[in-house]
Amino acid sequence: MTIPPKTKTSSAAHRGPSSASLNAGAASLTVKQILEAKNGLKNNRQNSGIQRIIIPAARSRWMMPDLEWVTPDYISRVLATALSGDCPAEEHELYDLMCRTWPRLVKNVAELKNAVCDLVWTVQDPEGREDLKHLAERARDGMRGNYKEDGQGWRGTINGLLDGWFCGVSVREIDWEVRGCAHMPQAWLPRQTRRIHPRWYGWDAESGLFGMRSPESDALADFAADKFLVAINNVSFGHPCGGALLRSLAWYWCAANFSADWLLSFAQIFGQPIRWGNYDNSDPGLRDIMADMLENMGSAAWAAAPNGCTLELKEPSNKGSDNPQRQLIDLADTACDLLILGQILTGTPGDAGSRALGEVHYNVRSDIINAAAGWLAEVLNEQLLAAVYRFNAAAAEEEAAWPYYDPSSKAVNDPTKAAERVRILLESGIPLVKNWVHEVTETPQPGDDDEVYTRPDPSGQLSPALVAKALDGMPAASRDYFLAAIQSAASTL
Repeated sequence: MTIPPKTKTSSAAHRGPSSASLNAGAASLTVKQILEAKNGLKNNRQNSGIQRIIIPAARSRWMMPDLEWVTPDYISRVLATALSGDCPAEEHELYDLMCRTWPRLVKNVAELKNAVCDLVWTVQDPEGREDLKHLAERARDGMRGNYKEDGQGWRGTINGLLDGWFCGVSVREIDWEVRGCAHMPQAWLPRQTRRIHPRWYGWDAESGLFGMRSPESDALADFAADKFLVAINNVSFGHPCGGALLRSLAWYWCAANFSADWLLSFAQIFGQPIRWGNYDNSDPGLRDIMADMLENMGSAAWAAAPNGCTLELKEPSNKGSDNPQRQLIDLADTACDLLILGQILTGTPGDAGSRALGEVHYNVRSDIINAAAGWLAEVLNEQLLAAVYRFNAAAAEEEAAWPYYDPSSKAVNDPTKAAERVRILLESGIPLVKNWVHEVTETPQPGDDDEVYTRPDPSGQLSPALVAKALDGMPAASRDYFLAAIQSAASTL
């Protein structure tokens, strides 16, 4: 089975009216005319073939494995089957179960996702295309999800696409709409995106190409143009179907699950003395009587035994901190921290008081967040923004000239560092604008009538202005005496 080549669909079938006809005379349209034009574009949208394709089924959402089903053989079978790439649904269900039952993994995944979502997704416009830049900003700021349809807005779209960073692949369907008002021209823009269950897509076993299954057939075909966002992250050296980031954590998760059960059993008996009983072999019934008595002593503080039986209580050794179950759980959590965030200080204290170590760990974490954001920005720029421009641009242009999303960290202004920077610049002899200095140091600029505090003269000498002011307030005799003293001191120098 091979995936058919991507079919060329006419731009008019997807775009409806061109952006030129949408934008021409938009300022002179009345509200009624705008609404009529919008309704006409909606009707064209229904005929354009980009309406909703995948309808989520309840069965694909509740058919998931339970934790008690998971054994090492089950995990090995799921990971081996995923290498065929035919359908990654079972592998994704395993990763979903890992996230639902491993607190450290949930914490790390949520931490990375929230960090990427909280970045400033600015629009860079290197060629000065203000019309396209405005479209990119409207696509980013105008998305609104509908919870009834499991639709997500901008933040939910970023969060959902980041599933591909961990699971290897994530697909979301775009719902398009026509938006505009009296102040903004009508344009085709994304309204929301919806998660597509992995049972609807996969890799062809023969050709290795990635495709989707239609609701009418299980055969893989190409994705509809400009209708889906496909985010693939391959961390291995082979085929993407075996390159999921969470794949290497499956063994640690399995070991931690079994260790948790063993640790719970160990905690139930830890600290209790070992009960040891001897019985007479000549009486067969004494063995059962002795066994029942020893078992009941776990919840009772007394015991009774017939003649011929002896009872001993052996105190256990205190080895609770060195049990292998706890070591396996800690090892799994450490592996999860290092793989997802590249550091461990956000989950464990590490070396107390080591600021240098904390800065190194923070920098590694920031590098991973920036890498995930850059990967996601490439998906949005190449697929979402490209579709927006194709739907609304009047003519084809070089893609390098298109504005693009550029995620960056939020700028946090530190007035103390800004003041230190101003001091260094002034000491270097660089002239600074007074308004700029007050702006970066977040200090108000004093007016002519404001009382201000100034830095005293570091040399310890009085300025001529202060001396003159002091002399004006003195009586004539005192002023003459003070000036004579100053002249006498100056003559001796």
